[in-house]
Amino acid sequence: MSFNMDDYVDVAERIRVVKQMYPEAVFRPANPMEPFKVVEIGGSTYIAYTAALYRDPFDACPAIACAWEEVPGKTPYTKGSELMNAETSAWGRCAIALGIPSKKIASADEVKARQEAPKATVSAIKTEAQIYDPWATQAPIAQAFDAWHCKHGDRIVRDGEKNGRAYYGMTCIKTLNSGEQCETNWFVLNAEGTWVPKIASVK
Repeated sequence: MSFNMDDYVDVAERIRVVKQMYPEAVFRPANPMEPFKVVEIGGSTYIAYTAALYRDPFDACPAIACAWEEVPGKTPYTKGSELMNAETSAWGRCAIALGIPSKKIASADEVKARQEAPKATVSAIKTEAQIYDPWATQAPIAQAFDAWHCKHGDRIVRDGEKNGRAYYGMTCIKTLNSGEQCETNWFVLNAEGTWVPKIASVK
């Protein structure tokens, strides 16, 4: 059975639609410490790449997809650029996993309807002064803390390497044995290689 490539949306177009729907979206390796692997299966060698698509810096559930290319490539378009092709393919599959259509049979109206769907929003973290108004008749009912602070004060850095993977987080000043320690706020690497909080705020 033959197929027509004209029926398919290329990766560049899928990325454009992703950025339209999620302006803060970033593609990066699922494991920044090991972005790809070279594997041998049935006597053939492949470069395997696993990509992650984050809709925003606080996306706790990114789209994950894999792709691989045989080494050496079998065509003039893949030979010598096997890794780049595997990476691009994985990005395209991430977009599909997120709901971006892979075929042009999806109408522009369908894509537009998806674009106009309600998007999750992250409220700005308020300061204590914004939360507590001394002239208000009611006492404050909540206090907000960001990634670098908790209810016990300034958090402390916790970083290092485990099983060949770097980690970074901000932990509570209370010890685990105290029974009062707040949950550690772990960070993730973004596309620029900068550690960013996984979530907007924690208590």
